[in-house]
Amino acid sequence: MKKIVSLLAIASVVVTTSAANFAVSVLEYQPGTGAAPGFTNTATVLGEPSRVNPFADATEPFNPAYGRDQLLSLGAGGSLTVRLAAPVLNHPHNRFGVDFIIYGNSGFIITNDFDLETFSWIGTPATDGALFGANSGQTRVSVSRDGVTFYELDPARAPTADVLLPTDGAADFSTPADPELTQADFSGLTLEQIRVLYHGSAGGAGYDLEWARDIAGNPVRLSAVNFIRVEVLSGKAEVDGFSGVFNPPGRSR
Repeated sequence: MKKIVSLLAIASVVVTTSAANFAVSVLEYQPGTGAAPGFTNTATVLGEPSRVNPFADATEPFNPAYGRDQLLSLGAGGSLTVRLAAPVLNHPHNRFGVDFIIYGNSGFIITNDFDLETFSWIGTPATDGALFGANSGQTRVSVSRDGVTFYELDPARAPTADVLLPTDGAADFSTPADPELTQADFSGLTLEQIRVLYHGSAGGAGYDLEWARDIAGNPVRLSAVNFIRVEVLSGKAEVDGFSGVFNPPGRSR
């Protein structure tokens, strides 16, 4: 289950999420065309993203969330608007300038051969950077202070939701990874090597409030927002959760 963490599954992992700021309510949801049947429970995007899968396997970049009680599906023309527990701050010291993160269900493909007799991977599982479950289309991400007036984040800079970076449920949901990382950066990497690049982050797609634009395309200065909207323009995206970024004293970009 999404909200129940298996102690056995993460007993060897130290999780450091602090001052958590997750979605607490859904204002609007439209599944759109091509949304996955059965993945329409809006409660799945509330609270902390998934740390374990339905069979209590820890979520990781090779094994992301996939259960109906973990993901909300958005097809083409679909949209989702949520309110977070506390304002997302446009903080100058947020790591990499990222102010909030959207988590999906993409995962890195393992390139190792699989032994059907032992039912296990041959060698230490690694990837070539290719993804499964990723949105092949485009999304629009917008933000709002009051839930009425929304500002689109510059589409030339805002990443497509549910592509990079696959979720690592053993890490910190409120810490962003480097948004400049590409699939090629993960070629040949094992789980432990991926975690080195994540540098304590749980992955996800990171967004900066500095990218906000009005309907004329002019920059808008937002010191904080309470609402986030995801619209799928093409393709299909699954959403596992949202998180504002936590900026402890002394931490900088």
